[in-house]
Amino acid sequence: MSKLEYLVYQNSGKLNDSEIRVIQFIINNAKACKGLSLTELARKLYVSRSAIFRLCKHLGLSGYNELKFYLNEVVQEKEQNNISKFIPDNFDASIIKEIENLHKNFKVLKLDEFYNELSNAKHIYIYSTGWIQQMLSDYLSHELLLFGISSIVLPAAVSELEMVGKIAEKGDMLFIISYTGDNKEINDELGKFEMVNNKLRYVSFTDLKQNKLASLSDYNFYYPTVKFSSSNDVSFILAYTLVDFIINKFDIWQKEKSDKNGK
Repeated sequence: MSKLEYLVYQNSGKLNDSEIRVIQFIINNAKACKGLSLTELARKLYVSRSAIFRLCKHLGLSGYNELKFYLNEVVQEKEQNNISKFIPDNFDASIIKEIENLHKNFKVLKLDEFYNELSNAKHIYIYSTGWIQQMLSDYLSHELLLFGISSIVLPAAVSELEMVGKIAEKGDMLFIISYTGDNKEINDELGKFEMVNNKLRYVSFTDLKQNKLASLSDYNFYYPTVKFSSSNDVSFILAYTLVDFIINKFDIWQKEKSDKNGK
């Protein structure tokens, strides 16, 4: 999914039917549209210039020039997909192998203490370090809500972490979703928390390797990433699978705890 498509998904509730049709046409015909001026595009779509400008604002864009920037990304992604048709595809086999490894490693985790703190936390914050990770944050928040646990998804700004460090209460949990786990600015901020407010419990999600963030966390979960066959870009699908593993086991843990207390 391109950044532009993600913005449409994220802001779909702000768009009316006409705007949805316009942005779908633009994305589907990105190569033809990206070279057009605002006036030319408006004429092509039989809408006003101001209608396109409002659409940009509803998507969280500064204006038409930023829309054209993301259209270039859509075009590049489509061209890369066309190239990949002629490249041997090892992606499926890699995904299957890594899912098996992920499941094997997850099965041996002892999560009773983590689940107990999760169920008792008064506030749960979820912070991510990029827009792809932000999508995973939204997914984690949604999955937690299915089991009656509300969470606050923070924007990807260090100032948001500073705010949490000041207001956190004992037992609150901060989930941090990162790719490398080695963002110095974020790790330094977490180090400051220990001096200002040591009440937070940290839960990290990072790629499958040693990293500073994992060492700072009370609980850390590793997810493998798999490279696409035709590029150095990676798929985060196994991070979503990991979230599902965690939530599914949490559901089982809750039911077992309820049965035990009922006896």
